Amino acid sequence: MRLWLIIPVLMAAVLGARAPYAQQVDFVIDATLPVRETELPYTLNLNLSAVATTRIGVGALLDLREIQKIVPERLANNAIVDNCGLQVRLDDLSFGAKDDAIDLNGEVTIAIFECSRTGERNFQRGEEKNAILANMSTEATVELRDNCAYIKLIDLTLTAPEVQREQVLEDDTLESVKELMLAAVDLVLKETPLCPELPAELASLDPVYEKGGPREIGEGGFGVFLDGSVDVSPSTILDILTVLQQQELIPGRP
Repeated sequence: MRLWLIIPVLMAAVLGARAPYAQQVDFVIDATLPVRETELPYTLNLNLSAVATTRIGVGALLDLREIQKIVPERLANNAIVDNCGLQVRLDDLSFGAKDDAIDLNGEVTIAIFECSRTGERNFQRGEEKNAILANMSTEATVELRDNCAYIKLIDLTLTAPEVQREQVLEDDTLESVKELMLAAVDLVLKETPLCPELPAELASLDPVYEKGGPREIGEGGFGVFLDGSVDVSPSTILDILTVLQQQELIPGRP
């Protein structure tokens, strides 16, 4: 058997992976996404397939459906913009994938306050002047940089009820809030890239991802796919053989 066919089989033995046939191996790996002071769980579905004598194809599908459930609950009634004169809360957020796009929708509560300066850099919030309920809709895409997937908002639309629309248009409130929301969300997304990490047994493979994007899982389930490859070098083969020997799946050195 050629060496490039042996390697996926060896890796299957190491991790107990499912091997549909000799040239392809699938792994299911529990992973977490660190978001500031918390970690959100997701599942990494990793597929390795023989594509050339010195290359193995790598397909990574990040199943984010658990995050899809948790994030709206965490964001409910929490301010995403909160300064002296303005507070913006994102309520009833829902998001999901449809084909190769990510849709986000929700209700936004915008509270405008009196704000007075109390010092050179200090301000004090006063009474609430106005409150606006708006509907939010936006789309997001996935950018691949440095072997990580970054979610990026394409644009954001805020729509106020008809009874409040005239006032909102007069003071340009929604446009200001839109820019603040985009900046706040963009900051969080930049801090939380999706960088799939392989388990220790496969870390030496060091795959290079060349393309990626959103992926619908089931009906509206949110996922991200990454496609790439790994160079099968002699050191990689030795690392895999070492693991096999350590786990006594093959005989050790004489």
